[in-house]
Amino acid sequence: MQVSQSRCKETNGPLLEKLLTARHEAAVQLGFNSHADRMLAPKMAGTAPKAIAFCEDIVNRCRPLRDTELEKLATRKAKELGAKHPVEAWDTAYYSDVLKREELQFDDEVVKEFFPLEHTIASILEVYSEMLGVTFERSASLPCWHKEVVAFEVKRGSEVVGHLYLDQFPRDGKFGHQMVVPLAPSFVDSVDGVRCVPACVNISNLPRAVGDSPALLRWSEMKTLFHELGHCMHCLCTTTAFSGLSWAWPMVPWPGGVEQDFLEVPSMALEKFAVESALIERVAKHFSALDEAASPPPQKKARTLGTETLTKIEALEKWMVGMHNSKFFGMALFDMHAHSSAPPYELDGVKGLSAAELFARYSEKYTQLKALPGTNFCASWYHLVIGYDAGYYSYAWSDVYAADVFDSMMQSPDGPLSAATGAKLRDLILAPCAAVPGDVMLKNFLGRDPSADAWCKRNGIPAS
Repeated sequence: MQVSQSRCKETNGPLLEKLLTARHEAAVQLGFNSHADRMLAPKMAGTAPKAIAFCEDIVNRCRPLRDTELEKLATRKAKELGAKHPVEAWDTAYYSDVLKREELQFDDEVVKEFFPLEHTIASILEVYSEMLGVTFERSASLPCWHKEVVAFEVKRGSEVVGHLYLDQFPRDGKFGHQMVVPLAPSFVDSVDGVRCVPACVNISNLPRAVGDSPALLRWSEMKTLFHELGHCMHCLCTTTAFSGLSWAWPMVPWPGGVEQDFLEVPSMALEKFAVESALIERVAKHFSALDEAASPPPQKKARTLGTETLTKIEALEKWMVGMHNSKFFGMALFDMHAHSSAPPYELDGVKGLSAAELFARYSEKYTQLKALPGTNFCASWYHLVIGYDAGYYSYAWSDVYAADVFDSMMQSPDGPLSAATGAKLRDLILAPCAAVPGDVMLKNFLGRDPSADAWCKRNGIPAS
């Protein structure tokens, strides 16, 4: 942990200080109070004070749960060492995993047998097909950049409305995580009135089949895949007339796209189905059943995940949520503070702080864990330089309001995975993309202003 939080600190530490200074000076010259206000002007939050107030509100709600979880970790540490010791930053991951194994007894190796790769992808696309009124037809004629890339024509009826690519497996030089990249925006040609349909790729690094052993996904990988394909649905359902209003990540070559703090709302709302039995029972299928006849012999009982495992998945979703969010919001509030003025900084009456010192104090304040001396996490924190400067809060902003959208879908009289519920999501959240402000889309979908109450209830936190 000491090493991982010290990467590049001698080189990048001074560079970050210069970057923070330059950003602030540029923002002031452009008429903004700070770089944070400049960055938030085109987002849902609108201003740095509003984003800060949001973060402080949610992290304060999380505090009692965080304290309970810290005490739980301390008790488990005392059980192992024979006397009560304070929980250190390097303890949390270890004792959290120990407690998770002891209390949840969630066996990822068994659960992944129910998520064979090809079947899982086909099942997820089938769910999206039924919800959103589109079909996915595999195409051998669409050009691809690698032999392992899979291409689909996306149709509504007989009309092609988009193209979806799945670049699923790792290879040398490839991006190492999961993300969705837009390949072509949706727009209507002003000359002939013909729509250029959107295209995107889900870049994954999923396991390959090895010999006779099929490729199997862990539950977390299935959940992430459902999330990323949710981004794809956002891209593919766009019906805007102008490319600048089409779906886009903030770091892609063309400007525009949906507001950064709304970007994750649809995919995070859809991702929450991965914890619901309604979705899991549709997607999960033991790999051994794939080679069996459609109707197994009457004496043979089909293998299913079972209610006990589904209950464990629900518990896993809430595991150490107080600790996790306290750490996240400490980082988000540091990000906002660091971009609200130029260094050196002041916090809680202490002046002359470097960015590294400011980060350490925010981390200690919100996690109650002592920062590791001599480290500088910010020197290798890539969010600060890939377009999420004064924007890290947006993940939680999106997640809070995504929970409200998801809760509304769960309460739909037509059922959460129905075509009617999906059509409402498509027409009011996905299709408008950046042509309608995010807060307006949320209000149109919910029939009221969005609230954090559903998120709090979902995470076992008392609502305000």
